[in-house]
Amino acid sequence: MMVASPALHARLRPVIGAQWINLGLCVSLLSVAFALRNSIPPAVWVRSTIILVVSLFMLLCGTRMRRGQRGAYVRAKWIAVLGSIGFVGVAALPGPFPAWMRIEQGAQALVFLALAWMLTRPALASFFPRVKARNLAGETNPLPAASARDASLDYLRAFIVLLVLLHHSVLAYAVMWPAQPGTFQTLPAPIVDVRRWAGFDILAVFNDTFFMALMFLLSGLFVWPSLERKGAAGFLRDRILRLGVPFAVAAAILMPLAYYPSYAVTGADPGFLAYSSAWLSLGFWPSGPAWFIWLLLAFDAVAAGFYVLRRRWTANPQPPRHPDVYRCPLACVAVLFAVSALVYVPMELVFGADRWVTLGAFSFQASRLLLYATYFVSGIQLGAFGTQSGILARNAGLARRWPLWLSAGLAAFALRLAVIVTLVLPVAVAHRPLPLTVRLLSDLTLVLCCGTISFACIALFRRFAVAHRRVFDSLSASSYGVYLIHYPVVVWLQYALLAAAPGPIAKGAIVSVGAVALSWEMVAALRRVPAIARVL
Repeated sequence: MMVASPALHARLRPVIGAQWINLGLCVSLLSVAFALRNSIPPAVWVRSTIILVVSLFMLLCGTRMRRGQRGAYVRAKWIAVLGSIGFVGVAALPGPFPAWMRIEQGAQALVFLALAWMLTRPALASFFPRVKARNLAGETNPLPAASARDASLDYLRAFIVLLVLLHHSVLAYAVMWPAQPGTFQTLPAPIVDVRRWAGFDILAVFNDTFFMALMFLLSGLFVWPSLERKGAAGFLRDRILRLGVPFAVAAAILMPLAYYPSYAVTGADPGFLAYSSAWLSLGFWPSGPAWFIWLLLAFDAVAAGFYVLRRRWTANPQPPRHPDVYRCPLACVAVLFAVSALVYVPMELVFGADRWVTLGAFSFQASRLLLYATYFVSGIQLGAFGTQSGILARNAGLARRWPLWLSAGLAAFALRLAVIVTLVLPVAVAHRPLPLTVRLLSDLTLVLCCGTISFACIALFRRFAVAHRRVFDSLSASSYGVYLIHYPVVVWLQYALLAAAPGPIAKGAIVSVGAVALSWEMVAALRRVPAIARVL
């Protein structure tokens, strides 16, 4: 950040003036929409709210640019460039927006074009020179230094979060769902579009076979070192702050916001009181993707309890190590596969594959509770053995033989798809119960996929994610926050595109990219607040 100067302030006056004009247009748009509220489609409200938030954020960037902050300048420049394209599209392309709104959006497009021109001028850009990444004294929650963090594991965690976001983004366009229900229900896909593509079903099945189990494994990697460093009490205090508080915020605020579009499409009374009544009549409090956070906190609490008991029972406690298993990737996966099959198959046969157990805001997939616990414990074991030794070492067989593991993961998934298409789907379409042999085969292919694809991902990232890159460090630092807040963003974008003309692939791409950009930017902004940065 450079020192602000009168010359910079002079250059920024027309920029900030254009930002205020843009805000005035936003307020005018909302005023007209409110006056015509009985005859406008919901997309007008969604669009108006989004551009109001963007306009306010642009003003915030303008204030920070006056202080010489390059980050604010870069954000404002890209918002102006991309926003110009968006406004032109709304004004010119077919859609659910009335003519008066298209005129207003055309005016805002002109303002954004002017902003893009002013912000990209060399005379202004010279005040915000490009510099190499540095750690300034007093910088809030700086990105992790390359020497302090392992890029591969951080980037793998961020990659899985992106898969989760992609998964939720395309569910609205998968073929597997029936039509949008006429009554308010909290389904895995809150919004079901009439435009579908079977390719998204394959993607959803692929993600569902492994990504949450791998998330629990990655979460367990640093449990033992944290317990050794902080003790059980300090570890739990940290976990409650990092997991308990965000879960409470997500369940209490973000999830009611996320599920409102599912209520709105029923055509019921759109008022807050009516929605509150419908929400409370569900009989439970949906927590959406935040179920992972509370369940991880529960697993952490159990791990801390066992750690305390271990220290009391053992005079000289050592990390739980099994060198013979955790030095050989194939043996490790074989043991994990055997244990996973023993804990998953009976649970699936008793509860079914899709049943969720819910108690208030706390929910979990019944058949996979012990499967996730197994992967969490495996992560603790691997982390206790060390991420720089054993099968996680960069020069170990797992990383060196990544083509073999990638091929094994793809082959396992191909086998699972074959079982689903040839054995499961014909029975399910006929609305008949699955034979025991088919259920067993389906369960075993899921367990096989879960292990092989998880270790293939670890192998790829341990092999190739060696050097730190600033953009990936930024995404990694924000990945937890992105997971926490992405769901309302995804569902509202799907809701906004319900009446839009593009096909399912285009809609899925728009929702995915838009959700990543908006969630990432919001988390990056929130992390500038020191109190929030301690949690996110």
